[in-house]
Amino acid sequence: LNIYKNIVLLSNHDIDKFKTKYPNSNFYIIPNFLPNISNLNTDYSQKCVVSIGRMDRSNQKGFLRLIDIWKLIQDSSEFKDWKLHIVGDGELKEKIENKIKDLNLTNSIILKPFTKDVESEYLSASIYAMTSHFEGLPMVLIEAQSYALPTISFDIATGPSDVIEDEKSGYLIEDNDLNEYANKLKTLMSDESLRAKMGAKSKEIVKSKFSKEVVMKQWMELFER
Repeated sequence: LNIYKNIVLLSNHDIDKFKTKYPNSNFYIIPNFLPNISNLNTDYSQKCVVSIGRMDRSNQKGFLRLIDIWKLIQDSSEFKDWKLHIVGDGELKEKIENKIKDLNLTNSIILKPFTKDVESEYLSASIYAMTSHFEGLPMVLIEAQSYALPTISFDIATGPSDVIEDEKSGYLIEDNDLNEYANKLKTLMSDESLRAKMGAKSKEIVKSKFSKEVVMKQWMELFER
């Protein structure tokens, strides 16, 4: 099975599976890039968490478990003045709306439709929360980090661990540990200077790993080889 001399993958997560299948190939990890990295950084005094994605029937983006996590946070009165913005559309929207009502969270969770001006959604929050069940390379995390948002995600296959440096630019949580996710979110919500510090690291990661210049250079080096 040595039909491929070089194999390029988006993320580190899959590499062992491919190496088993193609033992004689050379492997390279080259991610997708962000065409432009904004000069703007968010304002960490904003008491808002944002999550963006399609509300499709598969519930891939995990918005239903994000609502459960938010319920755990709102059960303590400390974070009553915080809002969660969920931005997206799709067949699951009605189910999401109903769950928010059933858990009495209509005051603190705001559902917003997809917008062309997604930049303003990132800039209106001080934390980005991803609760997906699976991803490829999650560009939404890279985008969020480009606005210097600290990010939090379950450590799922594949991608978040290529973008988030745990405890440095945000948190990677064991998949489906909702309590731990809520705890780490509270840690970020209660500490503005931690948000700023992790946000700065987020931006640094995007510039060093996901800028057009860095990624195109990796492709050029591969072709030259």
